[in-house]
Amino acid sequence: MCGATSDKMALVNSFKHLHWSILVFVGLTACLWLGSSALAQTPPPTSPPAETPPAKAAVEKAAMAPPPKSVGSVSSRFLSVLEASGSTGLVQIAVSLFGGVFAVSCFLKLQRKNVAPAGLSERAHQLWKEKNFAALEALKDEQPSTLARAVSFIAKHRHQSVADISAAVGDRVSCEIANFNQLAYPLGVIATLQPLLGLLGMIMGMINAFALVALAGSLGNPAQLAGGISEALATTALGIAFAIPFLAGYHYFRSRTNTYGVIITEEVNNMLSDWLMGTHED
Repeated sequence: MCGATSDKMALVNSFKHLHWSILVFVGLTACLWLGSSALAQTPPPTSPPAETPPAKAAVEKAAMAPPPKSVGSVSSRFLSVLEASGSTGLVQIAVSLFGGVFAVSCFLKLQRKNVAPAGLSERAHQLWKEKNFAALEALKDEQPSTLARAVSFIAKHRHQSVADISAAVGDRVSCEIANFNQLAYPLGVIATLQPLLGLLGMIMGMINAFALVALAGSLGNPAQLAGGISEALATTALGIAFAIPFLAGYHYFRSRTNTYGVIITEEVNNMLSDWLMGTHED
């Protein structure tokens, strides 16, 4: 149990899950709207028109046209891909900006000073040797962090049995580490959604490309199909490009949180063994 805060933490987590459920619902609704709008704009295939001399001339002119120049720099190539991605690319950019806010927030909150400040353990040991228990209990306000709250809890309940203190403080630390792990959850969701959005955009682009070819009939230019496929693949490229940093950030923050968890566990175990294991005078 997480002590007196267990019910409060459960309520907060339930609101978090409701919040993400709403976001997922809005995202799915947007995807369905994009798909339906694309299908509605796709013209039905018709029989090929009769070939006329002007049409033949236009086809011959298009076939003799020089191929488009290749884009030189990486930035200009990325801009061309972004331009070709269409409305799906705009959705992907919006989702990435939304995830960037969470990434910055996670970076700011997951600092060592908020979890296990440097030098706090040494100060706590010195205060315990001086039997300054009031100062130990005040550490949670002076240096708000997971380790400071654990130290204050141990000092406040020092008259209880070691087993009870160890179980209670261990559960409190576990709850806070779990909350830090939840900070990286949005990054994992966005890293999963981006390739799916890219796949959706690719399918929509392929539908439009083959519809144009079907309309052109025997006068169809292969360049039309190639251009449509290129535009369709642009959303897939964007999805993968956006997903890679978010996936890397997700695993980075999870690894960082687990490292802090190990540090806090070692510090708390050392305090319990040095302060409460055996005879001590109050």
